[in-house]
Amino acid sequence: MLLYCFPHAGGADSPYRSWGDRLAPVEVRVLGRGARFPGRTPTAPDSVTALAEACADHLAGERRPYLFLGHSLGALIAFETTRALAARGCRGPEVLFATGHVAPHLPSPGPKLAALPTAEFWAEVRALGGTPPELLGQAALREAAEPGLRAEFRAAETYRYVPGQPLGCRIVALAGTDDDRAPADQCAAWRLHTTGGFALHTVPGGHFFVADNPGPVLERIRQESASPVR
Repeated sequence: MLLYCFPHAGGADSPYRSWGDRLAPVEVRVLGRGARFPGRTPTAPDSVTALAEACADHLAGERRPYLFLGHSLGALIAFETTRALAARGCRGPEVLFATGHVAPHLPSPGPKLAALPTAEFWAEVRALGGTPPELLGQAALREAAEPGLRAEFRAAETYRYVPGQPLGCRIVALAGTDDDRAPADQCAAWRLHTTGGFALHTVPGGHFFVADNPGPVLERIRQESASPVR
């Protein structure tokens, strides 16, 4: 079994790659940064749907059973990637773990960052959390990263759900108990997007509970990966 992880906007690979030993024999892979958008410029994503098509190109030949976990922006990309794979008649994930994001048809709470002036932009990024401290602490790194990071926020902020067939895979939504950007009642609406079964779980923590409190997340992944392939 494989687990493909889709990080949040500006997210690093490291929190997910460190899960490998804890989830064995599940093999963890990260569709993030350069790996997330094969054949595309990783610093200049166009839209959630364009990113999803690039991911579907990468996964179209996968024959082994796999799971998706997408956090925040990554949840939208994982969802749209699953739709893109289904449209192509390709194998999709057995389970989609949607963490830290409201259901795709709902507007995302929270401030809009993509168009803010530089000083305000980085103040909001810092307040949101989830960005590596070494990036926040070095002006040269911030300058280099800013165009790509703005583009990822823009992709999230301009996303508009297009009605379509619900997914056939199971969806497991995980919400942080203190996450104002993805409250549990709005994460519960993910159930409308699947015919394959649904579960909602809350995890102690804020928006980045997947990094700050991964234990309950990993336990849910273990339980789902132990189920027979559907």
